[in-house]
Amino acid sequence: MMDDAKADFSHDDTKRAVKQAILLNEYLLRRAWGVLYLALSLSMFLSIFGTPIINSLEPIGFASTIAVDMTASGCGIVAILWAFKRVRNTAEITHPSDGAWSRLLGYRFLVPLWVVLNGLVILAIVLARAQLPLVVLLVHLGVAVYAYYALRLSFSKKIPLEAVIAIGSLSLSSVVSIALLSIVTSTGPYALLWGATIALWISSGVFARTRPVPEFVEERTGLE
Repeated sequence: MMDDAKADFSHDDTKRAVKQAILLNEYLLRRAWGVLYLALSLSMFLSIFGTPIINSLEPIGFASTIAVDMTASGCGIVAILWAFKRVRNTAEITHPSDGAWSRLLGYRFLVPLWVVLNGLVILAIVLARAQLPLVVLLVHLGVAVYAYYALRLSFSKKIPLEAVIAIGSLSLSSVVSIALLSIVTSTGPYALLWGATIALWISSGVFARTRPVPEFVEERTGLE
């Protein structure tokens, strides 16, 4: 009888420990995603506002513009890989039967993705410069889809609020901007739209990074 009680207690103890490990892992994931929001917001700012500002002060040409954009996005990739390094090796705790989480947020996927996206932009500049805005917007929309899928794999329950705001704003801005391409030539609406999106991404990143460490409430076993 005593052995059965010990077995039950051990099982409950293990179950509680697993729940706490999952909760802590998702807390670390949330902070890592905060770095992603901040890194991509800086990358978006430099590509959307930074290079035009630099170009207006002193024309730097398309080659230099591409170099600035690739450097900004490359630094963002490095920051993202660094942020997820702490939790990538423990992803199997949340998804023990699925290795897609670690693959999507690892260098083996992110670096080739970065090369492909930048390659598409360079091809658009060389072959169809008039379609460059559309290509860039489609790239941003693709990033939103990728991030949403990776978020669904990262969190076992619901996606955090700041993630919904970040992905929703990026998707909405991309779709609205694509719709405006054929009817609006002024840069004002785009500046307002993407300025608000970048601000929301920065806010989401700061919010995610400042979440408190989860408190674990000890459950009573009935033996006390």
